[in-house]
Amino acid sequence: MPTPKRQHFIPILHLQHFVGTDPQGQVWTYDAETGVVRSAIPKETAVQSHFYSIEGDDDTMDTRVEDFLAKMESNAAPAYEALLRAEIPKKDSQARADFATFLALMYVRTPAMRRMGAEMIGREMQILCYAYGSNEKAFDALNRRAERDGMQPLNAEQKERLRKEFLDPSGYIMQIAKERTLMVLKTADGLAPILFDMKWSIVQPLHRFFITTDNPLVREVDSKTRHAIYGDHGFVNKTAEVIFPLSPQRLLLMSWEEGARDIAAFERTHVEAINRRLAGHSDRYLYSHIRHKRLKALAAEFKASRPMMTTQGFGPKKFAKIAVARRMGTT
Repeated sequence: MPTPKRQHFIPILHLQHFVGTDPQGQVWTYDAETGVVRSAIPKETAVQSHFYSIEGDDDTMDTRVEDFLAKMESNAAPAYEALLRAEIPKKDSQARADFATFLALMYVRTPAMRRMGAEMIGREMQILCYAYGSNEKAFDALNRRAERDGMQPLNAEQKERLRKEFLDPSGYIMQIAKERTLMVLKTADGLAPILFDMKWSIVQPLHRFFITTDNPLVREVDSKTRHAIYGDHGFVNKTAEVIFPLSPQRLLLMSWEEGARDIAAFERTHVEAINRRLAGHSDRYLYSHIRHKRLKALAAEFKASRPMMTTQGFGPKKFAKIAVARRMGTT
């Protein structure tokens, strides 16, 4: 069986419901970074070579993550089709569990989340270095331990330069191996049960249509519930509203509002607001069943709004830039 080299960060299961008729069966991609607008079949859209593969020392590729994702997509396919018919899986059903798992994976498998995972790893390392650099005794102990482990001893000038770099790493680029960013997929284990328990509603537009993006599961909360230190409690925040476009004419809305209707119809202004929300949370690409100058302008408007990880509290004033490398030591 051939190795699945071309791997979709947005699965065909999702993209196939956003194909149009001009050209027939193709999805339009709006690239916010370059401004390019192009169409392609779902198989050739949102795909990267070995995006989920783990590269071995002998250059072989372990594709078990891709295989797992494909299995979860297959499990979720019947529920996806039911939702397109405005049929919401029952609260205690396996179909609901399968689709909740699919949604959780859609949230964590994207380039945006992988990039933020790398930023988290990199910043944790820099905060640790900052802690050593801020404490002379701890810094000296670190150097002695490194020497015992075989590091060439540093002279006083070299030690001082290293300590300053620990305190201010902003002049460097820190590379994180892309395999390490796969750890973000574990987050889906805790997220799936939360999505399963939320109230699900189907939204259809009275006018216009829904788009999708390279980061299509979007969560928002009431800004008044955000705490400067403790954050907003994520998906369990009782004001949380989660949207996931299913097709141009269907959108899944999840919340903790038990009185929400199972099926709702949104006016044009509300549909456009949802599309703006989706575009604002995209990493780089918008996808639609049609080509339209309004969508090109929307992509350009949110070019600089890609999701970013923020860090508050102890640590350097300015962190080093983080780059995701195919393998450690490569770019």
